[in-house]
Amino acid sequence: MNSGELLYEGKGKRIFSTPDPEQVVMSYKDEATAFDGAKKGIIKDKGIVNNRISALLYAMLAEQGIATHLVKVLDERNVVVKKLAMIPVEVVVRNRLAGSLAKRLGREEGDVLNPPVVELFYKSDALHDPMISESVAVAMGWATELQLQKMKEQALRINHILKEFFDGIGIILVDFKLEFGYYQGQLLLGDEITPDGCRLWDKVSLQKMDKDRFRRDLGGEEEAYQEVARRIETALALPQGCRMNNAVNRRGGLIGPDRRYTVFKANIYVTLKPGVLDPQGEAVKNSLHVLNYPNVEEVRIGKYIQVLLQGEDRATAQRELEEMSDKLLANPVIEDYRVEIVEVE
Repeated sequence: MNSGELLYEGKGKRIFSTPDPEQVVMSYKDEATAFDGAKKGIIKDKGIVNNRISALLYAMLAEQGIATHLVKVLDERNVVVKKLAMIPVEVVVRNRLAGSLAKRLGREEGDVLNPPVVELFYKSDALHDPMISESVAVAMGWATELQLQKMKEQALRINHILKEFFDGIGIILVDFKLEFGYYQGQLLLGDEITPDGCRLWDKVSLQKMDKDRFRRDLGGEEEAYQEVARRIETALALPQGCRMNNAVNRRGGLIGPDRRYTVFKANIYVTLKPGVLDPQGEAVKNSLHVLNYPNVEEVRIGKYIQVLLQGEDRATAQRELEEMSDKLLANPVIEDYRVEIVEVE
């Protein structure tokens, strides 16, 4: 799908028209801004990483029954999304005291908020996205009471899913913002969920893994974003047999209904390189000797991984499986691996 006319350009994304008037292309930028654009910079490959993160999280939310605007991923920076009639009210969910709320209350960051706090903000760059009440949103015609109720219910449900998920990968979901819009009469989650719009802290060190590193001149923005993406991809994509792709396919998502893919089943065998010490293998060998198998001279412990992968052809699948092994499934410094595609459906 070719992107056409530039319809809108924001701080972190551009929106382009498509031949389908019901869909647009959302393109992620590397530009970073803070304090309503007063501070500007570039975070290398931020757009690519944010695209990966948001696509994975939206796919996971879709699997949990949350309706979103995501249609499919085009490439590393671009996704096709449904063209929503956006509600100009942002919903912010806060699980811990941080950011503007901590400043307003004159408190240190970090206190747990139970139950989570839900706040509303009028989406306006010119007015610096002021916080508003529900009655103001209704009186100004930005949203109805019923729409706000649905948005808050969805936001709290999304918070429950994401908070539990991030906790499982060693990240505290401190707070985040959501935007909603209507598509053919249905309320959908729009925009993105990325470190640009979330506060994410490492569960052990409490180090910030989000745009606060840019806002507060902490440095390490690129590494922090990459680490968030790595943990999400590890949890959602590879170890669970590409569960994300399967989930999105059922909804016509990342893979998309306009392309034909084959499902490849592969076995990946990972072993230690020759000469690398294997304490686990040595322990097993000694145990076998105790069990009266003295003829066992050496034991090398490895791991076996099975992956289901969708691809255009066998060669592409083989290449992607090798990339997965290099990046995650094996440690190329001390391990060798062998990929076997054993079945094609």
